[in-house]
Amino acid sequence: MNKGKNIPAVKASSPPGMGNPAVIAVASVIPWGFLIKTGVLLGLGYYVLNSFKKRFVKKSEVERYGPASISDGEAKSKADAIHTAMLGFGNGFEIVRENIAGLNYNGWVKLYNAFGNREDSIPGNDDMNLVEWFMDQFDTQELNELRVILPGVF
Repeated sequence: MNKGKNIPAVKASSPPGMGNPAVIAVASVIPWGFLIKTGVLLGLGYYVLNSFKKRFVKKSEVERYGPASISDGEAKSKADAIHTAMLGFGNGFEIVRENIAGLNYNGWVKLYNAFGNREDSIPGNDDMNLVEWFMDQFDTQELNELRVILPGVF
């Protein structure tokens, strides 16, 4: 056999400056075009999904229920007061109850639309509408009390 004879090692051809031939072999097998296209499509899908998910859909007033019991300016003021009360520590239930007392359905719609989607005090949480804020902040007993004030709204 060839014992003791020097057999030249098989040398992989690589461009000057490239290191390990095994790394070059693996890198040449990876479908870079496919990975780049997939990454772009996934990024685009994520952007579209988040844009669609975070949008706010306004409610429409119902004419047969009569005119709203508050104006647009009052709705904005009440929405700001409710958000301030629920933001941070505590849930501000008393302030929320005072601000929604006396609203009819169309008044609730104006308040809901004025509130829109508002961000939470915890970074990274999604923006929430008024009903989502209520569900997040209040326990079952408090929610039932609010439902007595505004039946059939949430």
